[in-house]
Amino acid sequence: MMDQIIPPAVKLAAQRGFVRTTAQAYAATLTTGVSASVVLGIATGTIEIIPTLVTLGISLVSPLIAGAASYLTITSTGIPDEYTNAGRRD
Repeated sequence: MMDQIIPPAVKLAAQRGFVRTTAQAYAATLTTGVSASVVLGIATGTIEIIPTLVTLGISLVSPLIAGAASYLTITSTGIPDEYTNAGRRD
């Protein structure tokens, strides 16, 4: 049996980090970025298509980038302490 480059426990923690970070980033980004764009469009009396689409695109892509950064950080540095004891009740 070959050794794995990324141990299963680290891979699982990295996946958890990706999902957690991406979800948190979407929760923060979608409520502020899209809302700000729409509010500004309504306040000025026009909703400009290009700035609104750019804002929406950034709002959709940046959380995925944050999740990927979390995944790569965990795979390169190991499992964070807060993940090793997750779910334990002493």
